[in-house]
Amino acid sequence: MTFKSLILGSAAAMIVASGANAADLTVAEPVDYVKVCDAFGKGFFYSPGTDTCIKVGGYVKFITTFGDTDYGAFNKAYPESNWGNFVTEASIQVTASSITEYGNLTGWIDYRAKTGNTSGTGETLADYVNASTKDAYVDTAWLQFGPVKAGYFDSLFDFGQGFNDKGMFASDTKTDHIELSYTVNGFGLAISLEDGRDRGGAINNTGFYDNTGNLLIIGGQDNIPDIVGAVTYASGIFKTKVAAAYFKHAIDVSGGGVAGNPYVVTPQDGFAVGGIVEFALDMLNKGDKLQLSASYAQNGNSFTGITGGTSVAGYTTGSVAGGAGVDTIPGDSWSAFASYKHVWTDSVWSSLSAGYAKFEGTADFPKWADREFDAFRVGAAVNFTPVKGLDLMVDAAYNKIDSDTAAIDGDAWATTIWLKRSW
Repeated sequence: MTFKSLILGSAAAMIVASGANAADLTVAEPVDYVKVCDAFGKGFFYSPGTDTCIKVGGYVKFITTFGDTDYGAFNKAYPESNWGNFVTEASIQVTASSITEYGNLTGWIDYRAKTGNTSGTGETLADYVNASTKDAYVDTAWLQFGPVKAGYFDSLFDFGQGFNDKGMFASDTKTDHIELSYTVNGFGLAISLEDGRDRGGAINNTGFYDNTGNLLIIGGQDNIPDIVGAVTYASGIFKTKVAAAYFKHAIDVSGGGVAGNPYVVTPQDGFAVGGIVEFALDMLNKGDKLQLSASYAQNGNSFTGITGGTSVAGYTTGSVAGGAGVDTIPGDSWSAFASYKHVWTDSVWSSLSAGYAKFEGTADFPKWADREFDAFRVGAAVNFTPVKGLDLMVDAAYNKIDSDTAAIDGDAWATTIWLKRSW
């Protein structure tokens, strides 16, 4: 073997060996990078390996409140204090959307939690006295497929409560419901079936007996869904919404509640109508807006803000139309508000709002439900956004109630300051 043959043979052996070793190496899989999804707006990205677009948002909010009230519990717990302590609230919001051959399919969840402390005196001003539970909870969750939307979200009857943080007297209720909507040329039509128990509708009382077998209560609530319809329109400088609802929340009670003369509980028909109009006042100043709203309800107090989220009852410890969140007391109620928002600069805006509500009870029993009162609320807010995603708000509100009984007469004022980081 010549030297040249030795060199060529060695080179051939090395090539064969390197090829064999290369075959044994692990080949890296291609990386499935997260891709931007622009089909549903900013902030969406494709969930890797799927055609679903995901958006994650949320906020952290720090709140402190101070003020004073004639309504018992807070002053009894802290007679020398006008400060409502601190609250911290957090929210995680996730949207999942995809395009199907039958239309868009979307899911949404807003999951929240609050810190809190309570003096154990049964205060009704939960945020004012910082009486939150520290539990995490679902604030809103829904799915939408084309024109059908179902889940736990704002009632179709809701109009908003103005531009201040606490809101004016109006329907402010989230319910479990299913909604069908249709929009064309600025007009929108919608109808929904909603769970009346989310508004405090009465439960069924059929067949209550004493310990000797005497029938004490008969009858009760039918537990039918609320039927709500709404028409919306938006064009140019204004948009509007008109809604109507039929329900059976309230009950009438007769009888004595004793053997041989039991209570007879009869469900009462109820209905509500209301509307709102919002004007964009860019001709005065870019970003300025004005809202005007009014509502009427019979046997459904939460539809006008007598009870419910931004309610009269939420500012008292007295039995105002049955208490906060209870729609069982028959009566007629009205409410109205006006709210104006003025934009001073790109980072500062303020608002001024005023509202009125009235309740006239029609129940003969229990006696405390047969009452009348007028409620007034004014509020002002200033919001400062020094950088994108950061808001500082100061919100002040004054409430006054005049009634036919001293049990619920009084007034309250509170100022809330909060710092909010949103993303």
